Amino acid sequence: MIEINDKLDEKLRQQMDGRLEEDEELQLHFVAKAYAMCENSIAVLSNLRTNKSHIYYGKTSDLLGFEPVGSYEKIESIWEEKILSRIHPDDQRRRQLQELAFCQFVCSLHSEKAFDWHMENTMRMADRNGKYIPTRHRIFYFKGNGQRGVCYAICLFNIATKTNKLAIMKNSLTGEERQIDIDEKQLLSEREITIMNMVSEGLQSKAISTRLKISKNTVDRHRQNIISKMQASNMAEACHKAKQLGLL
Repeated sequence: MIEINDKLDEKLRQQMDGRLEEDEELQLHFVAKAYAMCENSIAVLSNLRTNKSHIYYGKTSDLLGFEPVGSYEKIESIWEEKILSRIHPDDQRRRQLQELAFCQFVCSLHSEKAFDWHMENTMRMADRNGKYIPTRHRIFYFKGNGQRGVCYAICLFNIATKTNKLAIMKNSLTGEERQIDIDEKQLLSEREITIMNMVSEGLQSKAISTRLKISKNTVDRHRQNIISKMQASNMAEACHKAKQLGLL
């Protein structure tokens, strides 16, 4: 592959603080590529700080009709729409809610132990002929050096024997497993839903604070929490996703 993808973009340009960090992201590139090779996965490495993803196509790609085995692709988004658009419409909402619940679980632990957990769920994905095939999806989160919260994600797609509506969180260190029970009322608080509705009406933080009789700083803190919970890059995207998922 063209000089190892131009030496992984010149070792990811040695950037820090919200930019690419050479050592940590380069290491995760090798992890994603190894999954594609060893587990035949379609492996997607996403940098949540820079809103970019890198896709490595293993043999599963042939079965689902994506790119040739061994291909690599860089996209300007953390959402691999080429892949996600193949998911059966009836499975889309469930998958998104499960991922939001898992992200919320990881962020709520406030500990490096949170990154010992990964999530596994299944869905139906269309192949090149439109035939739906049971597919297993796993998502791993990673922190950045000196950074708080989730900075990277690796998503893996493999063929499964059947689908299951349940999602499981697994701790790779202890072997513990937990089922994700989607309680939509717990994904967003009543106050967060209220603020999202006001934002959707076009109100700014100052106007919202006046109407709710709380400080602007409190409103801004709620907005940041909403963006984090909805895995969005801004408030407009968070509101759009919440409406699509029926949370508003």
